[in-house]
Amino acid sequence: MSPIEIAILAGAAFCTSALTAVVGAGGGTALIAIMLQVMSPAAAIPVHGAVQLASNTTRVWLLWRHMSWPIILRFAALMPFGVWLGLVVFQGLPSAVIQIMIGCFVLISLGARQIGKWREGDVPLWAFVPIGFVTGALNMVVGVIAPILGVLVIRKELSKEAVVGTLGYFGLLGNLLKIAGFAMVGFSFTAYGPVMLCMIPAAIVGTRVGRAVLSKMDETYFLLAFRVVLVGLALKLIVVDGLGQLLQ
Repeated sequence: MSPIEIAILAGAAFCTSALTAVVGAGGGTALIAIMLQVMSPAAAIPVHGAVQLASNTTRVWLLWRHMSWPIILRFAALMPFGVWLGLVVFQGLPSAVIQIMIGCFVLISLGARQIGKWREGDVPLWAFVPIGFVTGALNMVVGVIAPILGVLVIRKELSKEAVVGTLGYFGLLGNLLKIAGFAMVGFSFTAYGPVMLCMIPAAIVGTRVGRAVLSKMDETYFLLAFRVVLVGLALKLIVVDGLGQLLQ
């Protein structure tokens, strides 16, 4: 990768981490959409996992005492099998199809919070077993599913810290398994060492300064602009990068 592309991705890691620090979610979704503008899905998804792992690990370390272990243990039970299935599916899909899937998932993620506003009742604990399996599979193909999980994890008995910490553990486990899975099928993380060495510190610093810098912005206009940009990136992935390749 060129120095300019590495600088762009490091800046994206910083900004999207800062975004998550302000609004709670959405940064990982934006980051994978940006990475796909300069990287192929086969490289972007595992590298994105490595960058997000650093952020999730920090969150887990800070909120360890607030974890909801009944949810986590059920979620983790079948997740490795889902990762295996996702690897099988991922290896057989053309890059154009993966880009269309990621673009669609970005659009779905944007609507997830609206769904959460009118969803009544908590997801039963047993449901996190199949959710973990599906999450493991999807995480290998679309790269980021935290916005959807955020809607499912919110429960009456959980504090905000418990929700954020539990989602962080989901991300830690999912990205750790993702990295192991891609390493097993021969993906060379060392080939992308320079970009990861720039993106990971940028993501950590972005998380720390996000509140101090971005919290001064008008959140209403900021979120509107963010969603418009994300919709634009998603449509580009679907129409230009995905369908454009398939119809050639």
